[in-house]
Amino acid sequence: MKPMIEQIWEEFENNQTTKVGIAFRSYSPEFPIDCFVAMQFPVKSRCIAFRISLQTIDLSPFNALQDINAELIEDHVNEGKSLLVLGLSDTSLSSIFAVLCEDLFQSVAEIESEVVLLQTLQNRFLKWKELFLLAKTTGLSPEKQIGLFGELYLLKTLIVTTQNPEFCLDIWVGPDGGIRDFENNNIAIEVKTSQSHNHQKIRISSERQLDSSLLDNLFLFHLSLEKRNGDEYSLNSIIQELYELLGEEFLLHNVFKRKLTNVGYFEHQRDHYQKISYLVRDENFYLVKDKFPRIEEHDLLKGVGDVKYSIILSAETEKYKTDLTNVLQNIVP
Repeated sequence: MKPMIEQIWEEFENNQTTKVGIAFRSYSPEFPIDCFVAMQFPVKSRCIAFRISLQTIDLSPFNALQDINAELIEDHVNEGKSLLVLGLSDTSLSSIFAVLCEDLFQSVAEIESEVVLLQTLQNRFLKWKELFLLAKTTGLSPEKQIGLFGELYLLKTLIVTTQNPEFCLDIWVGPDGGIRDFENNNIAIEVKTSQSHNHQKIRISSERQLDSSLLDNLFLFHLSLEKRNGDEYSLNSIIQELYELLGEEFLLHNVFKRKLTNVGYFEHQRDHYQKISYLVRDENFYLVKDKFPRIEEHDLLKGVGDVKYSIILSAETEKYKTDLTNVLQNIVP
């Protein structure tokens, strides 16, 4: 299911009437500030635009991203207004640009101040720069692939069990910069995935990841995988399963695409993951509390930070095991 923006761009491309100039279409009449999907002819450059009253602005934060062209043009429809036009210069990034633009429009949906609008756009462009650089690589590293697979595996489990995909997508906060992967109502789940050759060892990336001091409950979900050649249960296939579980809900598809983009999974890199399959060997939930082996922030000496360490799941952690039912009773309102 294509984002609405991408559908509008394709309509522009198929329209033979416009030969020169920029064609605009309002994204939503309900937004306080006018936002447009646009296309520049004759090159058919995909763009978005914002109507503002400012006659001059600093475009350097936008032009610092080499894949985007930014310009401020006179609005011939509304006297005294200008149009900030942001256009994509690298056509190979079109699908990513569409997802990011959908997300950008949603982030400014309630903004009334032009100053706040411009600040929001500039902040988003810092993230876009990082994502466009990732999109030009060969794909996620093997470690990030299995990490993403683990999160998606739990996401699928939660959706199938709760039958509430909107809620499950909402609490999947890892792609949006969350400290833990899933969080709601002061309850969090951290997902750790390991491969069969070292299936009992998990890596913790910071002292805050298993710090439960500010939470009511913190659960650890451990997924043990065996990596195989083939496409029977690949990263691509579990993503396809999730799209099917989301059904025909257009907005949910957009949210899911945005979150995948934020973690560095891009459609044009699908072939990179097609021949890597996973067999699930074991899966367990743990309630992280008391003397569960971990480092918490208050354990560190003053001046120590950015701590990375490993945990060996053994007899010491067995007594902290719990089940999905207990997790859902806590995290689902």
